[in-house]
Formats: sequence, structure tokens, C-alpha cells
Amino acid sequence: MILLVFVSFSLFLIFPRAISSQAPSHEKIILRGFDGIPLTLESKSPYSPKKTCGACHDYQRITSGYHFQQGRADGTGKIIVSDTYDEKYPWSLSSGLFGKHSPASPDSSQLTRKVNRNFSEMDKSSFHFVQNCGACHPGGGWGEFDRKGNPYYTEETKKFGYELSGDDPVVDGDYTPFSAGDEKYGAPWDRSGGSEADCLICHLKGYHWKERGEVFRGRFFKHGPTVGAGWATVKLSPEEERNPKAVLVDIDYTKKEAADCENLHLQIVRRPSDENCWSCHAIYGERKRGYDWNLEADIHKAKGMDCVSCHPGDKEHNFAKGNSLQQTVRDDLDNTMNSCEDCHYKRKDRRAPRFKHPYSPKHMRRIACQTCHLPYRSVVAELVYDHTNGDTQIHETSKFLSPDPLDPKPSHARERTEIWYPALKEFKGKIIPVKSAIAIYWGDMDEKANVVRPIPHWKIREFKKPSLKDDDGDGIPEVNSLDEIRSFLIALRGKDRFGNPIANLPVLIKGGFLYRLDKKGGVEKILHDQAQSIDFSLNHNVRSGSLAIGFRGCKDCHSKKSPFFLRKVLIDPYDEKGRPVYVEAWEQMGIDKEKLDRILMEQ
Repeated sequence: MILLVFVSFSLFLIFPRAISSQAPSHEKIILRGFDGIPLTLESKSPYSPKKTCGACHDYQRITSGYHFQQGRADGTGKIIVSDTYDEKYPWSLSSGLFGKHSPASPDSSQLTRKVNRNFSEMDKSSFHFVQNCGACHPGGGWGEFDRKGNPYYTEETKKFGYELSGDDPVVDGDYTPFSAGDEKYGAPWDRSGGSEADCLICHLKGYHWKERGEVFRGRFFKHGPTVGAGWATVKLSPEEERNPKAVLVDIDYTKKEAADCENLHLQIVRRPSDENCWSCHAIYGERKRGYDWNLEADIHKAKGMDCVSCHPGDKEHNFAKGNSLQQTVRDDLDNTMNSCEDCHYKRKDRRAPRFKHPYSPKHMRRIACQTCHLPYRSVVAELVYDHTNGDTQIHETSKFLSPDPLDPKPSHARERTEIWYPALKEFKGKIIPVKSAIAIYWGDMDEKANVVRPIPHWKIREFKKPSLKDDDGDGIPEVNSLDEIRSFLIALRGKDRFGNPIANLPVLIKGGFLYRLDKKGGVEKILHDQAQSIDFSLNHNVRSGSLAIGFRGCKDCHSKKSPFFLRKVLIDPYDEKGRPVYVEAWEQMGIDKEKLDRILMEQ
């Protein structure tokens, strides 16, 4: 019997230079199954990255990296996801994807708490997150272990994690069969297996991302690494065309489309390629920020730099990162990568050209480099997330923004609608460019704490909704008039199918305001922090030379029709009459009207 052998996956420090292609970086090792037994080319069982790679590499240390944990644990391995993680916003259970609620997302997913009293308190289970987010999640962390540190299921003992802790699986957020309103969603960890950390996600060119997503949606979690390496044929359900899912996985270790089992040691890359990074980050970056991953859109990419040039990794596989507004995972690692000033002024990278600007140094103290060197976006991005009907309606930048920053709805049909201008905000004393996202959703208000708990989508989908009109004429009825808002708020006082209140004090979050019923039964409109736009930092697609703001001199900004200070920023997609509401950039930059008038006159 021929043993299936291959190189140990490169899971050490990501070096700034690619390793030599003249010789393999590791000796061949035996590919092992989940029971630790060596596999053969004829084997039909999935391989285990933990048993294979973990034989030489410190699997536990590696999977403490934030890409694997995403809020579940800190850098020491201490579990921090918790039902009491955030006192102010108790529905957020961690700082990352696994636990942090984000209304600026297609389904506004909330992770179900670990401990619950009934289904009315619950939204999406841990099983739901692995099934639907596992395509991009590299495995490990919450893909393998529950919130008490137990494996979801152990094949050797045939025991679930809840059996070790004595918890009731029905209302346990890690094991409940209830998810997204479906009492029969299930959590068959014994059949799916856990999602182990998949080394090849980063360290193999040609990884099969599409097929990985199909097997996760089909609940074949432990098959993910094997399928991603190309060692399987996947049969899809004919019922799922939009998000295809696997119904059968046939393993074949003789396949060589992506990885060649016998010569894998020649294929493994120590330095992850941009394509591997983009397989997850491109989709997210395009949707949230309008990133464009090509040579023309980024001067650094055009000069031959890649992702790990700026984001090198360490032995724990934590990649260096900056300080992004919405990304809160492992804030202790913020600013571990070089900034613009580090490379172009402090000369930490001798190859980087030193900037020479003709204007006053006070501009550098007040304005971030990205503000001028990310003048516009050339890819359509998601701008509005309207959750009011239970099925999120997403409106893109092309609907509300345009190539003319002073006129969001130009009459020039020939102009590219893909181009739009970022909003500008003050952050830590500097003006930065951001992509604002506007979330509209129903919530249950806690008057004492003055916070609004978002109502899960499944409850919104199920209650009988009042009729709506299409006031903006786009073919999609929206909740915007005071009569419509009032009707919904009254209806939300009802009960869900389990006999519990949908909301004790229903409110609408929209366009900077909170809407609620007053004592007379009318609608009260109040400014509220949670109703403000959600701002995403912009750092990629750096443009230089003639494309940067200021290239043409002071008048780029200091003029009566300044596209910098007077650019329009959407704050509400439809007011009471269905019209979009905008403010000008200076209003969000910490500048008053008197100072604005003075700035616009300066030459």
C-alpha cells in the first residue's frame, strides 16, 4: 500500500521574502486521518490538518491567532466570548465576527448567547456560524471548540461538549437545534465534525475556495481542508442554485488539479500570495469599502508590493494591522504595521520615496495621508442596509452617490456610476476618509440604559406587517412615512410564535434618529447614537501623482465650490417623502460654519 505523503505545512513566521524554489522547505511527512492513522491514495476519509501538521508544528499556538479566533479568545488562549462581554450592548458577545453584532451586514446576524431561557431569546447558533461563515474562516477556534473550551464532538469518546459540561443542549447557543427562527435547523456536530485549522488556505496556490464553501453549506465541516486541496469530487443539491451546497463528497487522493499529494512539498508556499488573501478579503473589501484589487487602482501593488509587504505575520499567525474603525479584534495589535509616515517620512523602508509637499506642514498634522491619496472609489459598494422587512434590502453607492461629489444625482448619463467619493470624518485629531454605511432596523429599547437591542430578523419576518408605499419610486416599498412607522411600532407590540413579546418598547433606528410612540400614540423622533452611520476606514487603493487631492494646488480644496469640504454625504436614504437626505462633509469634520467660510476663502 502506497503511503500518502506530503510536506509539513509552513506555519512559522511569514518572512518578507519568498523562500527559494530550488529546494523544498520541509521533508515529506505522512498524511493522517482524524484518528491519527496514516492515509493511503486509496483512502476515502478526510485528512486532519491537526494530526498531520500538528505533529511538527504547535497547533495550539498557531490557532491562537486572531484569524482563527475572531473574538472567541485572546492572544493567550483565554476564552473571552461571553454572555456578559459587553455591559453597554449586551447582545454583542465578543469583539469579533464570532459574537459582535453588526447591523451593516446582509442579515444583521446575532450570535445566540451560550445560556438561554427559551427560543424567543435566540438568533443564530454556533453551528449556523460555522456552516455559513466557514468558507472563509480558516478553521480552529470557534470552528472546533465551544464556549467552555470543549470540542463540539469527540470521535474517540462519542461525546458532545455539552455532555462534559452538563448543559442543556436545547437552549445552549453552541448546540441548540434552533437557529434563525428554525426549530429544526439542527446542530449535528457528530456528522459534520469540527472545522480544523486549514493550513492550505494560505499556503497553497490554486486552493479550491468555491468547493470549500459548498461543503460547509452542506455541513461537511471536517471535509473542508480535503476538498479545498482538490482531493474530492462534490455533488451539489439541485435545489440550491444561488448558494450551492454539497450533498455528497467523494474523496480521491489521486486528483492533482490543485494539490499533488506526492509532490505537495514542491507546491507549498511559505509566503501567502495575494490571491489567497483576496479569496476572503476581496469580497468583504469590495462590499464594505469599494476596494479594487488591480495594478491601476493601487500604487503599492503597481510597484510590486503584496499583502504581506505591509501585513507580515508572526509565529502565532497574527498579521500586522493598523487601527481600523470597525475592526475591533485584538486591539492590542493595532498599529503593528508601518504607517504611511513610517515608510515615507521616518524612512523605515529605504525603498519608499520621501514625500515632498509644497504646502504648510500643518496639513500633515491635521489630515491623514489617506485622505488625499484615496480621493475617490471606482468600485460600487454597499451603502444602505434596510432590515425593516426581515429580509435585508441593500442599496449600493451607485444609487445615492456619483462621480460629482457636489451633486449626488447628476443628469450626465455618460458618467460612470461606479465612481463615488468617501465621506470625511475626524478621528483622533485627524481627518480621515471613510465609507459610511447606513443601517435601518427595528429594536427593543431599554429606557434605563438608553440602548436599543436589535430585533432578530426571524421575528420581523413572521409578524403580520402593515402595508407600505413606494415613495421614492424605485419599485421597492420602504418604511419612511410617520404613518407607516407608527403602524409598524404598534404591530411590534405583539407576540412571537412562542407567546413572548416581540419588543417591550419597539423603536425604529433610521437616518440618525430613533423613532418611538409617544404617550399620545404619535411618533416621536429623537437623535440617537445608535442611529448614526457606521463608518469603515479606507486605507487601500492608494493613488499618487496627478490623482491625489492637492496636485493642482490650493484650489483643490480652498474654493467656493470645494469638492473636499462641500462634498455630499448620505445620512438617510429616504425621508418622510421618500427623498434622500445629505449633509456636507465639513459638518462631520469638526468644523463650524465660521471656520468653513474662512477656509474656503484661503488661497
